[in-house]
Amino acid sequence: MNSNIVKSRTSVFSVVIGFAALVSTAGAQAKDFYQFSHFQINAPFNISQEPIRANILSNKGKEIILIGEKQGAPRLAIFAFNEGEQTYQLNLDIALPKSYFSFDVSDESEAGQQSLYFLSSEHVVLFSPENANPFTDIVDIRSIYVNHNASYLKQADFVTDLNNDGLNDVLLADFRSLNIYLNQSDSENLNRYSKQALPIEPTVEIFTRRVSYTERPYYLVDMNLDSKQDIVITGDGELLVFSQTDQGSFATEPETLAVNDDIKGINWWDSRGADGDNIDQSDFSYKTVQYLKDLNDDNLPDMVVKHTKSSGVLDKSNDYEVYLGKAVDGVLTYADKPNTTVRSDGTLAQLDFIDINGDNKHEVMASSFDISVSQIIGALLTGSIDQQILIFSLDQQQIYRQRFTEEVQLKFSLSSGKSGSPVIELADLDGDGLKELIISDADNQLKIFPGKKQSTLLQSKYQYLDVRLPKDGSLLTSDDLNLDGKEELIVRYSSEDGGNKQSRLLIIQVE
Repeated sequence: MNSNIVKSRTSVFSVVIGFAALVSTAGAQAKDFYQFSHFQINAPFNISQEPIRANILSNKGKEIILIGEKQGAPRLAIFAFNEGEQTYQLNLDIALPKSYFSFDVSDESEAGQQSLYFLSSEHVVLFSPENANPFTDIVDIRSIYVNHNASYLKQADFVTDLNNDGLNDVLLADFRSLNIYLNQSDSENLNRYSKQALPIEPTVEIFTRRVSYTERPYYLVDMNLDSKQDIVITGDGELLVFSQTDQGSFATEPETLAVNDDIKGINWWDSRGADGDNIDQSDFSYKTVQYLKDLNDDNLPDMVVKHTKSSGVLDKSNDYEVYLGKAVDGVLTYADKPNTTVRSDGTLAQLDFIDINGDNKHEVMASSFDISVSQIIGALLTGSIDQQILIFSLDQQQIYRQRFTEEVQLKFSLSSGKSGSPVIELADLDGDGLKELIISDADNQLKIFPGKKQSTLLQSKYQYLDVRLPKDGSLLTSDDLNLDGKEELIVRYSSEDGGNKQSRLLIIQVE
């Protein structure tokens, strides 16, 4: 380690000989804003999923729940924080049934606790790690998801408290409906659920020898301004609202809210003509709803619409139109034209809405590419393509203005057919209420831009941190694990990173 490397700490159940070189601080452009420490967790198997961070035990802080496989069998391990040792220690290592193919974590209860659920073809299963048998079937279900011998697990969204009664409900799409399982448990009747089916069918594509069913996207927002979550889906030129009743169930017939006539109810790649072929990409304009959420902190849901324009496969652009919700005589309405639009000179890809500066308003972080012929030729020669990171915020006139831009590189291999994504993460590393931008600057180096209150949101000066990064930058995430207001960086590795790194988890924190 270099002389400017801070002290590292290692977890119990870890062997870190030779690992200290994974993290070091390097000189910043002007000064070091942060001093870092780190520790490593070694799982008893290869980690295959993003680490789950949830408060499911009585220990202080969040547990780290790892899912992976050992000798072809799925397993789960829980690491809990030991305050005395100031490390994460292995609490549980258990086999997972192969009938489980999805999992979800509930929101925090008033007491700050969370629950972990698994999904099989017939049941929703509650995981209670402190029980002798930690897996409990809590509700029988019917859904479009049928898999009795899963080869992997994926995180899904099927658990939420719909009616704000402190109990976790279940939503799952069936072949003919969206099924709601309302939790009506009490001290005398545990795991009691009532089922309601809403007439929301999945998107169906029929091919010569197969049929594809895709769950129709829905949004949980208050559309009739009664402080209750409603279930909303999109149609052509309208939103279909299934209002929540006073009893916590939902209307079986939707109310319609007219929006821009050009907005479609399905994505353009799912739209087909009378011949069954996809739409012609040589000349089209297509709008779909991407988000319904309050962006400007006025307690009204705003609508974000993706506007795709194409005059050829290599001449495609995506703009994001923002329609701000407005209450007129107690009724939510949207203008026919967008109030503001997020766009760039290139093609916008990833778009995230996140409060960067703690003002309860959502900024936008977007990625932009140039997919011209010259750029593609250059990418084939160099094995990389430039990617712009753009950050926008609302001004006093409720217009999204670009405040910050930085460039990263996306790398790919023609021989393996795989690409490595850059690290792009926003996290409040020092607990000051402002998020820092963390990006990869090289294969083994992070570049950290501290947050600031001013309109630019991020400082122009930055600090380097030497870290052995995964080839897939999305494997670096962040969370406030010990609930001290500071977010830690969490790094895991895949089989693409070689060696035995797939069982390692690296936690980096500001001291």
